[in-house]
Amino acid sequence: MTVEGTHNLWGDLHSPESSPAESDFTVIGIPFDGLASARTGAALAPQRIRYWSRHLAPFSEDRTRLGGMRICDLGDIKIVDARHDFEQVRKSVAQLPNIPILLGGGHSVSIPILQGQRQRFAGQRLGVLWVDAHPDLCDEFDGSPLSHACTLRRGLDAGIAPQDICMVGLRSWEEQELDLIENGQLNVYSMQQIADHGMKVVAAEVRGILSACDAIHISLDIDALDPSVAPGTGIPDCGGLTMREVLTLLKALQGLPLVGLDLVEVSPPLDPSEATVFAALKIIMEFIAVLARSATV
Repeated sequence: MTVEGTHNLWGDLHSPESSPAESDFTVIGIPFDGLASARTGAALAPQRIRYWSRHLAPFSEDRTRLGGMRICDLGDIKIVDARHDFEQVRKSVAQLPNIPILLGGGHSVSIPILQGQRQRFAGQRLGVLWVDAHPDLCDEFDGSPLSHACTLRRGLDAGIAPQDICMVGLRSWEEQELDLIENGQLNVYSMQQIADHGMKVVAAEVRGILSACDAIHISLDIDALDPSVAPGTGIPDCGGLTMREVLTLLKALQGLPLVGLDLVEVSPPLDPSEATVFAALKIIMEFIAVLARSATV
């Protein structure tokens, strides 16, 4: 499908002539889903997300003007062999001077992202907001320690402290994850807890925990959303977050030191309507808006 854009790339925020040092955000695509344990297709997400970003206006839903923000899009990092090529992702993230927005790909691409952020903020408390249906705390899955089911476990191995991790939207578990979930000092907010107490309460608790950190990275798997909202993902799990709940959570972080967002597991072939792609774009633009509002406070 070819549709002429009504705006330029990233809702007119992209500056082709600018470097990361001259921009507020750097976008990097990582079109790799070779370690997915179920359905693939997430490797096609960066291209489709960019494509439809040309149909967005530079505003948030509350009319925050985003025109003062600048995005440098560095294109994609190609992954052939994860064991080797993930190192390029880690180095790229570790060297960035601004806020990265990273487009998966499967959630395994967040392994080098978390490693890069840990290196970038060495000596500081790096918090992680993990929004996902799954904990991804397996030590090994399908014979690989780099599986998308092992991502957060590798983040812990990289030195991210469990007490500085907030996990929101969980509702699916593997046996090998349960000891860390129940005894590992992680801050866990399951969908049942969110249903019982409401997202505003949960978001306030998350903010309180992460406010002790020097830097905060958000890793968001689109399968955190209910499949009725975002069906285009490898392992949809019913009973998930609404888009409004995700936006409530994001907006609760206003004023905190957000240093990056990775958004993964969007599989365009699994959602012909492309509603999942547009959900991802909504999250990205509202993330930018949180930073834009913080810059004006």
